[in-house]
Amino acid sequence: MTALTPSLAIVAARLPSPPSSAELLDGEVAGDTPDWRGIAVPEHVMQRFARRSDAAPLATRPIAGGQIHLLARRPGFGAVLLDAWDSTRQRWRGWLVTPDTAYADACGLVVEERDAPADPRAGLVLCDMPVTLAVTDLGACLGVFSQERLQAARWLELHGRANAATAAPGVIARVALPGDDYALTGTPLSSELGKDGRVAYRQLLRQGLQQLQIASADAAAPVSKPVKAANANRWLKIVTAVAASVMVVQSAWLFLPKEGAVVGNGEFRSGGSGVETGVRTRVLFRAEATEAEIRTWLQREQLEIVAGPDTLGAFTLLSRDRQKVLPPPGPGNPLAVINP
Repeated sequence: MTALTPSLAIVAARLPSPPSSAELLDGEVAGDTPDWRGIAVPEHVMQRFARRSDAAPLATRPIAGGQIHLLARRPGFGAVLLDAWDSTRQRWRGWLVTPDTAYADACGLVVEERDAPADPRAGLVLCDMPVTLAVTDLGACLGVFSQERLQAARWLELHGRANAATAAPGVIARVALPGDDYALTGTPLSSELGKDGRVAYRQLLRQGLQQLQIASADAAAPVSKPVKAANANRWLKIVTAVAASVMVVQSAWLFLPKEGAVVGNGEFRSGGSGVETGVRTRVLFRAEATEAEIRTWLQREQLEIVAGPDTLGAFTLLSRDRQKVLPPPGPGNPLAVINP
């Protein structure tokens, strides 16, 4: 590929920030006796609802390059655009994806209308933050890039830093790509300490990746291979599709593990805005059980996979019904062993 010196053409002014919840309330609560039913849903929120609905059918797609997948363990933290499969390490290489388009720098690829359908949680591909992940690290699919768009991400990773434009946080610009293509991206980061919030933003993202034990693709140290469980190869092929089909999407910025989680036949409570209760149970599925059979059974029994497979090949299931009792292994379900 012929390397081009990035040249910017400003096509969008500084991104407008959506009004805060406080501003919305101040604007609506003007009278002494406000009618709360009259508060309209902001247009930008309605657009996000529509985008999420349009992208919903992509959620359980088989994993492939060019797809954007949530991070299975912490979907509220971000996602990853998959580039290529590393057969040596048995891991996917890709780039971190966040919803925060306004934080784009010269290596950031903004998700556009031509990428539709795309869930609003996929807004910015951070091409300067390549990562490697196991199949089991991947959750629901949020969008699918064309080969041309995937090539744009590769190009920005290699050449984005050569952009000589002036740092301007929050400004989106158009950069020329090889083959008469273009990408919407940001401006370079500022070198002045404390002057550019995008620098602190990336530091927080890197801290989050470290806490989630997600390795950088350009790290010098090789990634150690995980311990293989019984039937590991088979489970690695189907666990993502099963987990994605029953995933509860978290909306908070989550770096820390759930509070009070107990693996086994135990009740758990998690912190946050409310209190959730349920029963977690470890199970082994029959070796011949298909992904479709497992997914159908999980939906029928109103169960979710929240962990696994562990070193024994066991999964942890969650029931929101505290009185839930799993049916014994046998005809009509894919269970092999309960509480192995």
